[in-house]
Amino acid sequence: MGPDIQERQLLIEALDVLQKTVKLTARILPLPKAQPRFQADALVEMQLGGRTELFIAQIKPIDRRTAVGLVKAQLQALIDTTYPGYHPLLVTKFVTTKMAEECRKLDLPFIDTAGNFYLHTDHFIADIRGKARPDNPFKNEYRANNPAGLKITFALLCKPELAGAQYREIARYAQVALGTIGPVLDDLTQRDYIRKNKATRTLARKKELINEWVTYYPANLRPILHARRYQADRALLTQADLGHFKAHWGGEYGAEQLTHYLKAERFTIYVPDNPPAELMTKTRMRLAVDGNTEILRAFWNPELAPRPTPVAPPLLVYADLMATAEPRNLEAAKEVYDRFLETPVDQS
Repeated sequence: MGPDIQERQLLIEALDVLQKTVKLTARILPLPKAQPRFQADALVEMQLGGRTELFIAQIKPIDRRTAVGLVKAQLQALIDTTYPGYHPLLVTKFVTTKMAEECRKLDLPFIDTAGNFYLHTDHFIADIRGKARPDNPFKNEYRANNPAGLKITFALLCKPELAGAQYREIARYAQVALGTIGPVLDDLTQRDYIRKNKATRTLARKKELINEWVTYYPANLRPILHARRYQADRALLTQADLGHFKAHWGGEYGAEQLTHYLKAERFTIYVPDNPPAELMTKTRMRLAVDGNTEILRAFWNPELAPRPTPVAPPLLVYADLMATAEPRNLEAAKEVYDRFLETPVDQS
């Protein structure tokens, strides 16, 4: 499956602006018929510094740096396994200055429709940033990627059998209003993430849906979870019984608990209500702008979390790690994905 009409138009527009800006030549290559489960959105050939360079692209309507690490990790995995010799390429509507800097730190080439770009190969480097956001910015209109839709999709990804459940049951697990279920399921069905067979519905292309959810969670849902940052005593914090407070570990310490692969430096806690005073007292927690602990409002039904450990659903732990764009966390995220999210749900 290649880019849809909207994505292909974005790619054509970005390449057109790029060629006018630096007078290079570029063309879109046909995608192979047989692709791995996580597919390229497009293959692009460019003439850079007198050489032909090949790029494997993801086309994403993002303007937040939190999604950059995910894009780099996904494209690098494809290069390592399927497209040796290619370079990664992010194609998007507009790249902010902060996002451009993050791309450069991760060595992720990008182009946008404003004329900002970063291209780096063994024989060529060019970096232009700071151009203004274009008019009529590309907006994501998929129902599944607004806050309520992300809650519903999260429940489906954590418990795939919910795809065939009654709307009331889905709403209970997603903790959303009953009226939001139909439009989101329709969206997912139209985009082939849910497939209907007579009276049944099943989840499909789970890996791609995970990638989409992890991209939009930091931008559209996480900001409304009333995040607060604190400094806490690490030893006391790791000894705290979160189960007593009906709270869950996310992020680095959630990954440490799930995989024993990472020693957490920062801590993420999801609570059902306000931060418990007893927990804050026991761990000597105090407000701090750059503290080691972040507390957010839990948005899911507790039945979706693994038991008996007080760890958030692995998908959320994975998303927290990917949003940091830190290499050590990206490695840990891969461990979480390989152990807990790689499932036999239909990917075709």
